[in-house]
Amino acid sequence: MGKAPAPAFRRRPRSLSAELTAHLEQMIASGHFPPGQALPAERKLAESLGVSRTSLREALQELENKRLIERHHGRQSIVTGFHKDAGSVHEDLSDLPSSADHAIEIENLIEPHLARLGAQNATRADILQLEAVLNASHEYLPPEQSLQMDIEFHLVLARMCSNPLVLGVSKMVADRTQEGRIRAHATQESRRLCIAGHREVYEAVAARDLDGAEEAMRRHLDDVHRFMREGRETSNR
Repeated sequence: MGKAPAPAFRRRPRSLSAELTAHLEQMIASGHFPPGQALPAERKLAESLGVSRTSLREALQELENKRLIERHHGRQSIVTGFHKDAGSVHEDLSDLPSSADHAIEIENLIEPHLARLGAQNATRADILQLEAVLNASHEYLPPEQSLQMDIEFHLVLARMCSNPLVLGVSKMVADRTQEGRIRAHATQESRRLCIAGHREVYEAVAARDLDGAEEAMRRHLDDVHRFMREGRETSNR
């Protein structure tokens, strides 16, 4: 199967290096630049994005700091195995015999702390990625598409840790709760509430409010899990 076309890079009136970092990180996370592949040469990549090599180098430096690429003088940057390692963790955990309720317990343990870490450590590029997911989310989306935006929001938070174990566990939780979590996107009202929860988390992360981000995530999970329980009870009647 061929690769999907690369998304167009959109320039906005913000920090250009942060925009570039967010764009390239999304391309790595989506598999457009898979582990082990060399990025295009700096000159070619800068030309394709319509930016200066100075701005591109600033973005590449942040990607290197996040351990997403390896850079060597005089050679092209190489995408590292971070997301591949996370995928391996995810596959190993997927074989464990556990229920959606077990996954929810893990979610309640790690997601509030991820939000707190996000508020503490998020770069401008990380915040832009959360914002992009929010901007693509709205109450009129079909439930399945709304669910995918929900999952992506949480995975962006997980990727901020640059820890393949955390990302692998987050992917496993998303898989194990997906069947029930769709109920939290079944109506416009529930979708609106989920998006509002994400916005509260985003605003706290952007404001570097550690306690606020953690509490916002707890409230959001309470709402989501309530919708999941109510939907399950309705379907069992």
